[in-house]
Amino acid sequence: MRIYETFTVHFERAAREVAQLDGNASLASVYVSRSSWDRWMIGDIKGLPRLPTCRVLEHLFGEPAEQLFGRLEPEAVPQADAGAVMAVDSVMSPHLAAMESFRLADRQLGGGHVYRSVVHYLNTVVAPTLFSAADSREDGEAAFGAAVVLTEMAAWMAHDAGRDDLASGHFDRARRLSQSLTDVAAGANVLAGMSHLALQTDQVEAAADLARSGLARLAGGPPVPTLAARLHAMEARALAHLHSEREAQRALDAAREALVLARTAPASRWVAPFDEAALASEGASVFLDLGELKAAATEAEHALALRDASRVRSRAFGQVTLARVLLAQGQLDAACAVGMELLNACQSVTSLRLSSQLAALQADFDHHRQVSEVRELLSRMTATAQHRRLLLGSLALPEGPQ
Repeated sequence: MRIYETFTVHFERAAREVAQLDGNASLASVYVSRSSWDRWMIGDIKGLPRLPTCRVLEHLFGEPAEQLFGRLEPEAVPQADAGAVMAVDSVMSPHLAAMESFRLADRQLGGGHVYRSVVHYLNTVVAPTLFSAADSREDGEAAFGAAVVLTEMAAWMAHDAGRDDLASGHFDRARRLSQSLTDVAAGANVLAGMSHLALQTDQVEAAADLARSGLARLAGGPPVPTLAARLHAMEARALAHLHSEREAQRALDAAREALVLARTAPASRWVAPFDEAALASEGASVFLDLGELKAAATEAEHALALRDASRVRSRAFGQVTLARVLLAQGQLDAACAVGMELLNACQSVTSLRLSSQLAALQADFDHHRQVSEVRELLSRMTATAQHRRLLLGSLALPEGPQ
C-alpha cells in the first residue's frame, strides 16, 4: 500500500465495512487526502488523525492507531550482516528513511506525485537542521548530505513533471550544497544527474563535459564504483549522440568494468542507485543511437528482464526503447505487443518525460498505420494520451521558485 491509489481503494472498502459494523453511515465517507498520505509516508506525523479516520485505519490494518502512528523502534541485528546494518541505519536516520520512501514512490508513480512532498520535507524538516548549533559534526554532515540528495531528487522530479526551470534551480542548489560535504561522491552524484538532464534537453556536449567533471571529482575520494559506472554511461550516451562510435563503446565498457567492482565495494548513502538493469537500459539507448539494432534489442530485453513490476516508470522507458528498436528492425508484430504492454502498465505514472516519449513512439508507429495491428495500437495510444494529459494537468507544479 505504498502507492496512494492502491491505499485509497483498500481504505474506501474498509470505510464501508466499518460503517456497516458500527451502524454509522457517516463512516463510509471518511477519506484520506493525498497531502496527509504524503506526510505519513515520510514520517511527518504530529499526532493521531481524526477519530473516524483512526477507526477505519484500525479496521484496515488490525493495529491500534497509537501503534500505527507511533515511533518506530530500532531492532537489534547481528553486526556481521551488512544489509541489516544498513536497515538499522535507516531506522536511526529519518533522512535516510525518507530518501528511500521518496525514491520508491517516484519509481512507481513519477515525479508529479512526489515533488511537493520532497520540497515540503526539505523546507520543514531538513532546512532547520542545517544550521542547528546543537547538532554534532556528524549530524551536520548527515543533514547536508540529505539536503544534497533530496534537492537533486527534487530536480529530477521537476524535470519529470515538465518543469526544467525548477529542475535547473534545484540542481544548482544541490551542487553548491555538496561543497559543504567532505564526501566528494555527493557532488559527483549531482553532476551525474545534471549530465543526464543535459542529455534529455539535447545539450549533448554539455552532458559529456558534466559526466567527465563528475569522474574527475570522484577521483579525489574513495572509489564509488556504482557512481563511476553511471558517469561513464552518461558519457557513452552523449558520445553516441555525437556519433563517436569508438569513444562511446570505450565509455560503455568502462561503465561495465566499474559495475563489476561495485559488487564488493561499500555503498555510499549519498549516491543514487545504479545497477545492471540501469546500465543495460543506457546501453540500449547507446546502441540505438549508433544504429546497432541487434545489440540495442539485446540490451533493452536484458534491462526489462532485470526490472520487476514495481519499477513501473523504469520498465516503461525500457519498453519504449525496445519498441523503437523493433520498429527499426521491421518487426511490427513484436513492436505492437510491446506497445500494448507499455500502455497497460503506465496509466498511473505522472511523468511528462514518459508522455513525450510515448508521443514520439506514436509518431513512429504512424508510419505503419496501413497494418491493422498498428491501427489498433494507435487508437489505444490516442486514448492513453488524452488520459495522461488530464492526469498530468491535475498535478501541474506551481510556478515560481520552490
